[in-house]
Amino acid sequence: MTRFFFATALSLALLSSAEAALRKRAKPPVADQIITSTIDVPKTVEGRTRIPTGSQIEIAFAPKPQRQAERLVIKVIEAADTSVFMAAYSMTSKPIADAMCRAAARGVAVSAVLDAKSNPHGNGWSSSKRDYMSACGVDVKANPRYAIMHDKFIVVDGKHVQTGSFNYTFAAAERNAENALVVWNNQPMAMRYQTEFERLFAEASD
Repeated sequence: MTRFFFATALSLALLSSAEAALRKRAKPPVADQIITSTIDVPKTVEGRTRIPTGSQIEIAFAPKPQRQAERLVIKVIEAADTSVFMAAYSMTSKPIADAMCRAAARGVAVSAVLDAKSNPHGNGWSSSKRDYMSACGVDVKANPRYAIMHDKFIVVDGKHVQTGSFNYTFAAAERNAENALVVWNNQPMAMRYQTEFERLFAEASD
């Protein structure tokens, strides 16, 4: 009987050791692998910018409440002291165009690069505010180089960035589910967006 118990205990001990060895060799669960890969992302990833002290993020959604996303876009334009640079796929919003015109009227350098196909000259099918803004002192060009130039962002004073899904249109303000986001006081981020604006603007034509 003693030998039987001894043999049973030895077998159980060997089995536990084998299971422990298998657990050591086994891959971690998928969730653990995801967490590990996130933690191990290098700190020198291209395009990463530090968040400066004082930087803030403001978010709004469309279509409600009360054209909140459109009002946030106008707010960032009206905050400009020196410059406003807009890249837009579709630009049909008169309230936003008026904000651009007001900025130009108070001496701010205001420029816009628009998708060429969605913003033809004249007031035809697109209702684009391309010519409207040009007439009030905004430096407007249209970029024809891409299937669509789908950007929608604004850089203000080299330190504030507005971006998101929100097109500068009546439909985005009134009918669509959209988001608009402003990152205030983040100069490194603003400089990256401004560099991209300058590249798109250099490719464009009047």
